Amino acid sequence: MKKIKVLNIDDSPIYRQVYREIISSDPEFEYCGYASNGRIAIEKIPIVKPDIITLDIEMPEMDGIETLRYIMEHFPTPVIMISSFTKDGAEITFRALELGAVDYIQKPEVKSLVENVRLLEDVMLAKLKVFANFQLPGKRQFKQVSEDDGLPVIGGLPSFGIPKMLTKPIDAICIGSSTGGTVALTDILPKINKNIGVPIFVVQHMPKLYTNSFAKRLDGLCKLHVVEAQGGEIPEPNTVYIAQGGYHMKVRRKNSFSAEKIISVEDFDSGKSHKPSVDVLFDSAADAYGDRLMSIILTGMGSDGAAGTAKIKDHGGYTVAQDEESSVIFGMPGSAIKTGKVDRIIPLSHIADFINNFVKNSNK
Repeated sequence: MKKIKVLNIDDSPIYRQVYREIISSDPEFEYCGYASNGRIAIEKIPIVKPDIITLDIEMPEMDGIETLRYIMEHFPTPVIMISSFTKDGAEITFRALELGAVDYIQKPEVKSLVENVRLLEDVMLAKLKVFANFQLPGKRQFKQVSEDDGLPVIGGLPSFGIPKMLTKPIDAICIGSSTGGTVALTDILPKINKNIGVPIFVVQHMPKLYTNSFAKRLDGLCKLHVVEAQGGEIPEPNTVYIAQGGYHMKVRRKNSFSAEKIISVEDFDSGKSHKPSVDVLFDSAADAYGDRLMSIILTGMGSDGAAGTAKIKDHGGYTVAQDEESSVIFGMPGSAIKTGKVDRIIPLSHIADFINNFVKNSNK
């Protein structure tokens, strides 16, 4: 079996050794070398022809962003960014994703090298395997996701026409996303009408610090007001609430006698692998808004949001999933679709228009 060739670009000798040990520990991978900065890397890439690259953001001479831009232009290859756990690291990571990086990995913030290796190993190997054969935009070929028994999940083409009959208004929108979601949300949210008239709740799987930086970045791009939820807010129309990294976000009725809602930010074990969890948000929003809720599941690994999507549909809400072709990873949308509770499957480029038109028509 041909091994997956991995090139590591990092100026830290210690981390280069860590990555080498991790990558070499898996028989599916071949550690095909390293470069200590971007200038050396762009000379090595055409020689070693890696299948995938890990790229540090902070490097001398030619930093990660400049290196990534050159790689995407001259040697298009899947690139996973290695980011520090800082506010500046978060902002630069978002820029890298917009330039074409497929994903990012955080450097752990612990002192022990042994602990660093342990924390990095599982996530690095998993992401390398996911993206090693990833087809970059312009080259991508997509296969329909299938059930274990081989039956197709999706029958027919994606549908994004507005239903002719809308019997109830939409009072809120909730969105869930993971891998590829930062870019998808950056495409969707700036196109939403500034007077959409409802609050929008977003769970994007992301670490602490990153969600605040992401909210501020979106706020500068959007007509809507975008904030990181702090807890205790009364949801306002034309406002986007981003769930905090490391905490779950819920929206609920203030009390059983009031229609007014309130946002809570909570730290508890939900049994889900992600915090924040899409399912936690969707579950609470279904109870709070009932049949006057729209949900949207975007690109991401795993199945977070599938159960929540089903509950929203069972409560009479309207459910949407991103289509396979425009998803970086079809895990989350595909899992939601498998429940049989998704009303529309929509390409990324049409989602914003669909939201604008649907909410406008539903609230006439």
